[in-house]
Amino acid sequence: MTRLPTVLAAAASLLAAWPSPAATVAGTVEVDGQPAAEVIVYLEAAGNTAPAPPPRAVMDQKNLEFVPRVLPVVRGTTIEFTNSDDIQHNVFSPSAPGGKFDLGTYGPGADRSVTLEEPGEVLVLCNIHMEMEARILVLRDPYFARTAADGSFQIQAVPPGTYTAKVWQGGFLADTRAVEVPADGDLALSLRVER
Repeated sequence: MTRLPTVLAAAASLLAAWPSPAATVAGTVEVDGQPAAEVIVYLEAAGNTAPAPPPRAVMDQKNLEFVPRVLPVVRGTTIEFTNSDDIQHNVFSPSAPGGKFDLGTYGPGADRSVTLEEPGEVLVLCNIHMEMEARILVLRDPYFARTAADGSFQIQAVPPGTYTAKVWQGGFLADTRAVEVPADGDLALSLRVER
């Protein structure tokens, strides 16, 4: 009888480590009848079940540009703004979802960070170089992908359930679609959006 708790603990550990079913949602996006490159496709779960966010993401400053110019992240992610240029930058955002942050001025090789908790589009600017502009898409759930040149995308490790498929291209687009991700198999999804 003394071994029963040990056996039960081992069984519970194995069950916790057993992979839960997850699908790949793959497809294409067309905007105004054309394959859409550099579009963010994302899925919002019917319930609020997002797992813990990744600890950090990086948006660099290189050649007087933010790299990448569009960065999708899940809420709660800490964004590290690195400075790979040989001049000073000042990173700030006037956007409410970003908390209207201002990271101040900092030089080459330095970095500053901010944690973004509220979903929405965050405009990122440099107070010194007015031509520098980027967007951070803070998403509620971690199921998103960027489309390739031919408009194709793949969102991996999506648990089964009901989701709303949404698209971002220079702004959140109004067209959405309810999708059901199966417990056994993947989901093919073609999104056609009219502006």
